Amino acid sequence: MKEVKKIAVLVLVLLGNLTFLLTAQNNKPTPQAMLLPECIKSHGADSLETRKNMSLFQEDYKNKEYAYAYKYWTYLFNNAPCSYKSIHINGANIINKLIEDKAYEKRKNQLMDSLFMIFPTRIKYFGEESTVKGIWAYNLARLKADKQAEALELYKFYYENEGDKLNDFYVRDYLKVAIGLHKKNLMTKDELFALYDKLSNTAEEFKVKKANDSVALKDWDFTSKNLDKMMIPYIKGKDVDLIFLPRIKENPNDIVLINKAIKLYRADSLYRNNPNYIGLLEKSYELNPSATSAEGLGRYFDSKKNNEKANFYYEKAAELTEDKIKKEELYYKLARKNQSNLGLAKQYANKILAVNPNNGNAIIILGVVFYSNACGSADDKSMAACIAVDYFNRAKSVDPSCAAEANKQIAKYSKFYLTKERAFFLNLKAGDPYTISCSGETTTVRIR
Repeated sequence: MKEVKKIAVLVLVLLGNLTFLLTAQNNKPTPQAMLLPECIKSHGADSLETRKNMSLFQEDYKNKEYAYAYKYWTYLFNNAPCSYKSIHINGANIINKLIEDKAYEKRKNQLMDSLFMIFPTRIKYFGEESTVKGIWAYNLARLKADKQAEALELYKFYYENEGDKLNDFYVRDYLKVAIGLHKKNLMTKDELFALYDKLSNTAEEFKVKKANDSVALKDWDFTSKNLDKMMIPYIKGKDVDLIFLPRIKENPNDIVLINKAIKLYRADSLYRNNPNYIGLLEKSYELNPSATSAEGLGRYFDSKKNNEKANFYYEKAAELTEDKIKKEELYYKLARKNQSNLGLAKQYANKILAVNPNNGNAIIILGVVFYSNACGSADDKSMAACIAVDYFNRAKSVDPSCAAEANKQIAKYSKFYLTKERAFFLNLKAGDPYTISCSGETTTVRIR
């Protein structure tokens, strides 16, 4: 009954609206193909049968009835391959759908054979060799584990001939196939790096070309970052030296190239103190100050005990980052590492509190700094311990996460309270107010 309805529909279409069939043909075969015997009659020996099968094929494809569409595709592919380019385009889509369908698992090999006949046939009759070879390479790499080298060659042709029509997805897949071959020792490290270098440059070039196309720019930016990510496990610092340093020497202000080298250096923990890496970090910061490059430099100079430079770059990193948590983290690092310099420690602790007034660790640092800076007599120093404890109590009340550290400091500084005898001599008792005259700070008396 389904077939009868289809034929009835077909008759109406053929008699009433030939425009439908004309739109099915996206474009004609190439002039060279038109000279081939099978293309002289482009619709085959029975043009009416071809048109009927094409109409049914299009209908089932549109309705996602791929099994029915495959039957009509078989007739068209075998009897009229020059008739419509969509036979080859949509035919590949249909077969892929059937390959993915578990119901056709037993026919998978047969379906793959059909799929891989389509690509050379489409090239033969409709040209577009580089475009088709990109599609062919992707399908071969995905479906045939033993054909990766062939897929690589197809991708090579696609990449070298597709020009401005390169697809960012196929560029990523090209490198993925190459990495797979490298893992199997079928591609040398030098060959892999050379390919990565070319593809990476292409991604950057397309970012410039697509600067006014937000969607394409986003795709190529993702591709650029993804290519780097894919290569990180295979690149060591010495490889970055060989690949990038000569190019950076020729283009010393190329910030994109410099930052790419920095990212790859960073993946090799043994190279994080390498002079080449540090030199590029400083150059990157000079050309385009960023929180990432500043923090990297801070870390390096910290490891070299160069406190002045470490402070400078950590503080710049904190100023440049828009991540509030990161900003707190950097200022806390500065406050902790500068605790012997009470003025700096207090300065950085206050910067933490400007970002987050409830950061208990910063408040603890202020308590420590206050006691260390205490002025006046020995009695005033004992009362400064009370003020420090006020800070510690405040810290744990606003930030329970630092309660353990606050209690530790309370236990330490409560040992400096006035003794009972000294309090009695001063006519003071626990709970009395007390102002340290030289600082103007007021607290309540606590006794050991």
